[in-house]
Amino acid sequence: MRIACLALISTTLFCACVQARAGAPAAAIAAVSPPQPVNVDALFAKWNNKDSPGCAVAVIEDGKVIYERGFGMADLEHDAPILPTTPFHVASMSKQFTAFAIHLLAQDGKLSLDDDIRKYLPELHDFGKTITISHLLHHTSGLRDQWGLLGLAGWRLDDVITEEDIFGLLVRQTALNFAPGMEELYSNTGYTLLAMIVKRVSGEPLPVFAQRRIFAPLNMTHTQFHDTYGALIKGRALSYNPLPQGGYGYVALSYSNVGATSLSTTVDDLALWDQNFYDGKVGGKALVAAMQTRGELASGKTIDYASGLELRSYRGLQTVEHGGADAGFRSNLLRFPEQHLSVVILANAGDVDPAQLSRRVADLYLGKQMQPAPAGAAAAAKSWSEVAIDPARLDALVGEYALTPQFSITFTKEDGRLMAQATGQSKFPLFSADERTFFLKVVDAQFSFDLPGTDGVVGGGVLHQGGRDMPARRIARAPLSAAALHTFAGEYYSDELHVLYTIADLDGQLMLRFPRGRMKLTQLSPTAFSADYPIGRVQFDCPTETECQGMDVSNGRVRKLHFAKVTLAAGGLQPKPALAPTPAHVGAMPFASEAMYLRGSMNDWGLRDRLRAAGALRYTVTVGLDKGRYEFKVGSEDFEVIDLGAAPHDEETALSKPHKVEANGPNLSVEVPRAGAYRFVLDATHPGAPTIAVSEEPAAQ
Repeated sequence: MRIACLALISTTLFCACVQARAGAPAAAIAAVSPPQPVNVDALFAKWNNKDSPGCAVAVIEDGKVIYERGFGMADLEHDAPILPTTPFHVASMSKQFTAFAIHLLAQDGKLSLDDDIRKYLPELHDFGKTITISHLLHHTSGLRDQWGLLGLAGWRLDDVITEEDIFGLLVRQTALNFAPGMEELYSNTGYTLLAMIVKRVSGEPLPVFAQRRIFAPLNMTHTQFHDTYGALIKGRALSYNPLPQGGYGYVALSYSNVGATSLSTTVDDLALWDQNFYDGKVGGKALVAAMQTRGELASGKTIDYASGLELRSYRGLQTVEHGGADAGFRSNLLRFPEQHLSVVILANAGDVDPAQLSRRVADLYLGKQMQPAPAGAAAAAKSWSEVAIDPARLDALVGEYALTPQFSITFTKEDGRLMAQATGQSKFPLFSADERTFFLKVVDAQFSFDLPGTDGVVGGGVLHQGGRDMPARRIARAPLSAAALHTFAGEYYSDELHVLYTIADLDGQLMLRFPRGRMKLTQLSPTAFSADYPIGRVQFDCPTETECQGMDVSNGRVRKLHFAKVTLAAGGLQPKPALAPTPAHVGAMPFASEAMYLRGSMNDWGLRDRLRAAGALRYTVTVGLDKGRYEFKVGSEDFEVIDLGAAPHDEETALSKPHKVEANGPNLSVEVPRAGAYRFVLDATHPGAPTIAVSEEPAAQ
């Protein structure tokens, strides 16, 4: 689940999706106390009009829908209301279906949760430590998150993003956030890879497999994965976010990838899915139990995350749930398994908090069985209303307020409104409850400013969020010296992203430019800086006070992504050696200094499959291929420095037989007799006569 956050302090997330924890289960289970429908309706009154997006809500008891209703509009431009039958994009709620597909294949005996993922995805880097399918399911793999990587590489989340785009970045990764099994850190990457494993093991893309094995047997007729963003979905809800000036704006979602996201479904279909967790109609009860088995770290510690599901408790009752957030879509399915009661909320408005609202609905049905609400819960549920104040009064509040030495919130005034931006996060509008108290709509958080001192300066304030009151003090940062600006300035390259960042001095402010964006760096310590998302934190590696040789970038779910400082010629990159025009010069090609890639019809001629050194002037890469015929070449990134194709009359490459290649030769081709892993080896040890061989890797036992 991708969630829009205001900030991160210690372990507190100021996010739009906050899930509560509570104590032990209640000692006894009583009957559900159904509330009056009007009481449930009241929770969603804010969105119950024709000028607002909203949500579909269902309450399920013992397999029957006992309450369902739509609030607001599915499509504001065409006046289409939300109905219980309206399909919604449910974002990370999709993960439980991907996990279920994996468990079905394990039940079929076609894979094991303990398998090394490189058995099915050999293109991935060998990190020296085994990453298993179980690690992917439980977010304990250490793999960097795909959305964080894409953002750092210059992608925007409203771009058309395909599985190929994601996998192309993943195969370039040579470092992990942590060793597999050592920690739990939410990673969408794992579930995209799980979808690819489903395809390679079953021979069917996840949308086809899930339709045949899950949705059709459960009669979920309005549920499907979409791996193409342009797929037509009749009656679907569109995505909206609140605007600073009021009202809502449309937010595009162009994902063309599945596994971590991209499921479309309805509250009625989710009621059928929910019942399967009781009767095991599909998969059986043993599989359902396996789905709800918590992950375990290498230390033996059990975590709350199971297979696309979170196992927790709320006010003394056990819960099973998962939510989601993409663009303006929000979702949550909250199950109380001992009470056989579930709450489903699917929303198309970014200011709907399904996790909190599903608990408030549950309070109405199960309140008599629950432990008392924790202190501060009532205040957290308070509804805030905006009051008009003189915009001139905001001037005294503008400034930076530090909650910790490493974390602050900067308040600015834009178009007569106060805006808040936390360290390394996006900027959000604030709304005035009175002249000193302001609240956010994207998260349940407020900030109260102190009264001004005798000098008229507001010296601090208090952030209120999650039942905590966190004091902040106004700070003024000294500008960087000219010498410091010069030390950090320069060009920095990441081979794992294949991007170049520029750090430069702009009128005394250190600025970072990356693909499709530029932002200022705010100093946190002598060599550490913060910037807006997707950059987050920048830690420079400076052996001396006057020289930096690189930097590491971290943005939460991506840790210590390394950039090396590089030198550029006046006109751009340093000139590369010219390509030798004849085969006689092949032996002089700069193999050692150039990144080498296998490019062909197996990877859409993209930069996905990089060859690795396997001895002096020997390079290899292993890729997963389906049965069929493939054309390919081997060369440097742009084929300008090295371009190796077939020697005359030797275009067809027989398996396990070396074939000569030459500069600027035509495409090679190979016939693959069966699906599996195939190893490509370039041997340039003989000057003027390099060869390439393709062989089938033995199947793992």
